[in-house]
Amino acid sequence: MSNLIRMVYASTSSNPIETANGAVPRDVGRILMQSRKNNPSRQIGGVLYFSNNFFFQCLEGDQQEVDDLYRKLAEDPRHTHLQTLSVKRVEQRLFLDWSMKYVALDHQVQQILRQHGLNSFNPYEFNAAMIDSMLGLFVRARDMTASSDQQHASAGAVPRPGLLSRLFGRKRAA
Repeated sequence: MSNLIRMVYASTSSNPIETANGAVPRDVGRILMQSRKNNPSRQIGGVLYFSNNFFFQCLEGDQQEVDDLYRKLAEDPRHTHLQTLSVKRVEQRLFLDWSMKYVALDHQVQQILRQHGLNSFNPYEFNAAMIDSMLGLFVRARDMTASSDQQHASAGAVPRPGLLSRLFGRKRAA
C-alpha cells in the first residue's frame, strides 16, 4: 500500500499582505522560495494560492514527511488558524513536477466561487467539491514565477532568470 497522501489546508496570514497588479506579494514570495528550497529533499510537492489574506495549500508526498512538514507549518508565525480541509491517500500526485507551484488566478477562482455559491475567497468554507474544483483549476494553471522544478533541465536549455527575478520582477545586473 502506498503512503502517498494529498493534504489540503487553509490558514490566515498573521499580518495583512498587500497584493498589487498581479505581482507575487513579497511575503508570499519568501514562502515560495523556502518551499522550493526545502521540499525537494523531502520529496514533497504541491500548490499554493493566496487571496483575501487566506492561504490555500495542497501538499503531496509521503504521509510521514507531509505530517512532519504540517507540524512545522503550524508553528510558523507568518500564518494562523491552520485547518486541514482534506487528507486523501492517493496513487499519483497532481503536482508531480513541482516542489511548490504558485498560481494567481483571481478571475478563474472567482468564477469557481460563484459556481459554488460563494461571494468571496474563504477556504475555511470549502466543501470537498469546492476543493476538487480548485485543485483541478490549479493543475491546469500556469505558474508565472517558475517552470516545474522537479525535472532535470534538458541539455542545451536556455538559462532561466533566477527565482528572485521571476518572483519580484527584478532585472539582472549587467
